[in-house]
Amino acid sequence: MKKKLLALAVAAALPMVSQAATADVTIYGKIHTSIDYVDPDAKGEDSLYDVTSRASRLGFKGSEDLGDGLKLVWKIETQVDMSDGPAGTGTKGTYWKGRNAYIGLAGNWGTFLYGRHDTPMKMSTGKLDIFGDEMGDYNATAGLVDLRANDAIAYVTPNFSGLTLVAAIVPDADHDGADFAQLGITDEGGDLAGAVSIAAMYSNGPLFLSAAYEQLDDVLYGGDVNHWRIGVGYDMGDFHIGAVYADQSDITASDNYVINGSYKFGNNKVKAEWAQIDPDHGSKSDAWAIGLDHNFSKRTKVYVQYADSEHGLMSTNYGAQDQSGFSFGMVHKF
Repeated sequence: MKKKLLALAVAAALPMVSQAATADVTIYGKIHTSIDYVDPDAKGEDSLYDVTSRASRLGFKGSEDLGDGLKLVWKIETQVDMSDGPAGTGTKGTYWKGRNAYIGLAGNWGTFLYGRHDTPMKMSTGKLDIFGDEMGDYNATAGLVDLRANDAIAYVTPNFSGLTLVAAIVPDADHDGADFAQLGITDEGGDLAGAVSIAAMYSNGPLFLSAAYEQLDDVLYGGDVNHWRIGVGYDMGDFHIGAVYADQSDITASDNYVINGSYKFGNNKVKAEWAQIDPDHGSKSDAWAIGLDHNFSKRTKVYVQYADSEHGLMSTNYGAQDQSGFSFGMVHKF
């Protein structure tokens, strides 16, 4: 009797096992939270201690073989707030926020996808942001504008001897999504390409080069804006050096510069960054950051860092003013 029951249980489970095996779904994520101290240089302003969730996320992705070299690809990723929202940002209690989520087709001709996705400009220099999602992130220190677009329609070419091209358009009706709203986009017309973003990335051994251009319709009091960016990175054994320049004259009325470098020794990495915002009108402002990472494993690290900024972009609690800060963080990927 027991053998019969066991046989029935195995028979019932086999279809589910087969379905799971062919679905090819990967569950992944990252937990990244830091303890921060920010000290504004302005008199009368109080210093701030905060536990900050830094783009912690949970994602699901997968593919299905459709035959003849064609496959369906998809991803659903959401940001998870590990600390009840950053203090002073008005997001307390906002635990979930959409990240990249799309469906598409891939083959030897490249990848076509549509949904919510980083623009090619954001993608072009992401690997050069050695303090990514940390206090010294180049969006904070250098004021670089990176966008994630609702309803992006994108194409990624195959790798041509190290060269990859990426292009995306965003219809007018949807290019005023959460990330675009911060730029004051007002138009909701019927153009298919309300926003256009293109990028070229070249990787060959130790050398990495990138260039990107982005155009957004009806931004900033109804006018169109155009901005572009170039990046370079080079690895020399355990040494890495990188630089990014962005012409954001139309979008933030500034030229933006980043130079950074790192050195690995054992399970540790020391890194440093200098950044500058050069406004079309007004004086330049500098920022810099230094940090030390310790990797317990390929999936878990801790870090400490110090950052100093003349334009106050590290924390939304203060306006454009000088400030400095310390950060201790832990990161675990799964």
